[in-house]
Amino acid sequence: MKNALLVTGGRYHPFETCAPILAAALKGANVCESTIADTKALTRLGRYDLVIMYTCGVKLTSAQEKSLCEFVKAGGGLVGVHSANVIDEGNDAYLEMIGSKFITHGPITEFTVNMVGDHEITRRVDALKITDEFYVCEKRTRRFEVLAEAVWHGEKHPMAYVRPYGKGRVFYTGLGHDERACNHPMFQRLLGKAVRWVTKQGEAKPTRAGIIGYGGAFNMGKHHADQIRAAGMAVTAVCDLDPKRLEVAREELGEDIALYDKLTDLAASAEVDMGIVITPHNVHCDNVLELVTRGKHAIVEKPFCITAEEATRMIDAARANGVMLSTYHNRRWDSDFITIKHCLDTGLIGEVFHIEAYAGGYGHPGYWWRSDKAISGGAIYDWGAHFMDWILNLMPGKVESVYGFFHKRVWHDVTNEDQTHAILRFEGGRYAELQQSSIAAAGKEKWRILGTRGAVLATWDSPVHVTSFVRGKPEQIDVPHLSPEPNAYYRNIAEHLLCGAPLAVTPESARRVIAVLEGAEVSSKQGMPVPVPCE
Repeated sequence: MKNALLVTGGRYHPFETCAPILAAALKGANVCESTIADTKALTRLGRYDLVIMYTCGVKLTSAQEKSLCEFVKAGGGLVGVHSANVIDEGNDAYLEMIGSKFITHGPITEFTVNMVGDHEITRRVDALKITDEFYVCEKRTRRFEVLAEAVWHGEKHPMAYVRPYGKGRVFYTGLGHDERACNHPMFQRLLGKAVRWVTKQGEAKPTRAGIIGYGGAFNMGKHHADQIRAAGMAVTAVCDLDPKRLEVAREELGEDIALYDKLTDLAASAEVDMGIVITPHNVHCDNVLELVTRGKHAIVEKPFCITAEEATRMIDAARANGVMLSTYHNRRWDSDFITIKHCLDTGLIGEVFHIEAYAGGYGHPGYWWRSDKAISGGAIYDWGAHFMDWILNLMPGKVESVYGFFHKRVWHDVTNEDQTHAILRFEGGRYAELQQSSIAAAGKEKWRILGTRGAVLATWDSPVHVTSFVRGKPEQIDVPHLSPEPNAYYRNIAEHLLCGAPLAVTPESARRVIAVLEGAEVSSKQGMPVPVPCE
């Protein structure tokens, strides 16, 4: 992790609150450890790798300006945020180095910032809508490369750019006026990648993935391959027991794909860095162990596995071999879920204390391995894995116990349960329940969430309905679904492996889901609530 001097202070901006936000975000992204100081610290830069200027209207002394310019010219990094180019005209050397000078801005408003070209800073960073001051600046150098721009009164203006300065590198963004901008996840990602670039931490070589299981159901092998490639990684191999599916893989993915009928051979390949396990649930653990003990990163389709003991073995093996392990909880980015989470995070219904979640109907579950309990783990391991992951991301705190009610009453020709119901008790008396059924002749909403100041009702496709008492009287709000970040799961995997970003879906969070699902079945058999292992 690099050492940064975060220089802050000046007029018109809430630096005292925003600077700690930026410092925490950069540390959380494992990018840099920031020391927050004023301009006096600019004459003592010996122990720093970069300087982040987040100031407005300050005047640098000749000694401060000279020290900073020489630091960057000798190979240091400089990141300018928002009003860093609002500075006294006497600091011409600084303005030439940072590359632009503020002219004017409009009122704080929402606008869209689009990424330009292909640069490692903006790779996997989407266009962002942000509420901020729109800065109009004039160039103070002929040498800079625009990375992001936005339109003001019909004209495009740079919102982010980079430039060389001696042996050093400079990044500047016009974004970042107050807490709203500084807390924006995409702005924080842009800033973190800028810090990596100015400190010359290049991206790792593109990760090469091998897909294990290219079955025809839902064509998930092709789905994962497309997502992996869209995130800037490569697919180099496929493994399947069925020769016909290997032929399909070659047709769909290209002639240069290596084909294997044994996982041991794929895991031994020097052309594979990461394995994607898309096999029946009961062999997830064995497949992952084969990969990670050979030094390969591993991603496994949900559910992570079937038991908490299996999950722990997988986690311990990955940690011992220094490789990444994750599970494909891509539905954390479903539009209805991120909308519900936004409503809860912004306090529209107060403190959440009760969650009900439901999926199902009345009908035969079908004849295939997902209806076979020995292979699937049981009915709750299907949609229940997604729902339980959602619940654990919505309800804060430790799970104290789980109480399960599993039914086998109608469809006796298959071995999965007809209905599963899990009730979770969280610390503080909060609780959540999940029902998944194939014998529910009367259904209910997908979500019913109660808080101390309101409630959320949500179905699959309709806007999220909120009743809020936050302003003292009942207000009914229909919140349209937010737009999900495209391919967010694999983009995070790429950011993690290539740039060191935090892993969004950790194996520990996946184990927590499995521990609750397993505990629900144990509870159903015992007829009483049980504690959740690993919690």
